Amino acid sequence: MDNKYKDIELYDLQDCPFCGGPGVMDHVGGWCVYIECVDCGARTGHMEYKDEKSKKAAELASVELWNNGRVVNFGRGE
Repeated sequence: MDNKYKDIELYDLQDCPFCGGPGVMDHVGGWCVYIECVDCGARTGHMEYKDEKSKKAAELASVELWNNGRVVNFGRGE
């Protein structure tokens, strides 16, 4: 059985500090990662990486920012 999610790391994300919604991790173009609330759009800053080792560190840094409420909320765009 092919599992397309086999390489995805699972992290314990707290609820959004603004609205209590769920956060999701998103990678942009293979160079940065951030976490965003699916309900209100609050997000962490973009954490850059260059390779797999720094990718993991960037993911962990994003999780730490999110779980400590270090996020911004500009509201949902159109």
